[in-house]
Amino acid sequence: MDPLTAALPLAAARRTIETALAHAESLQVAGVGIAIVDAGANLLAFVRTDDCFLGAIDLAQRKALTAVRFRASTGSLGALSGDGPLRGIEHSHGGLVTFGGGEPLVDGNGRCVGAIGVSGGSVDEDTAIARHCRDRFHATLLTTR
Repeated sequence: MDPLTAALPLAAARRTIETALAHAESLQVAGVGIAIVDAGANLLAFVRTDDCFLGAIDLAQRKALTAVRFRASTGSLGALSGDGPLRGIEHSHGGLVTFGGGEPLVDGNGRCVGAIGVSGGSVDEDTAIARHCRDRFHATLLTTR
């Protein structure tokens, strides 16, 4: 990869958001916020639908930040927090989200190049949308280069 080329191009982030919006619509989730961060935990792209409640804005961004910082899904971190081996982790880094809806985005070389955070539906809906995007990310990345 060219060192001057971003590991997570804006075009790939936009396509990932479009994929998330389409999947949310297919699941009939009306109000969602979708955040994409790069590998350095910097917000790269964000969108919210008209019916999105205001709290979902912060939650979507925090889910993406949590997923990229730990290169793990927020739901899997949640399973390890509480009384688990990562007890109290949700209180670190200014507040992490340890329930579903955040997924790391990995390139074809297995490198975490960013993350997606989705909020606005139920935890199961947010998780389904984020995983859908995660599972299609490599193909999305290839079509934008």
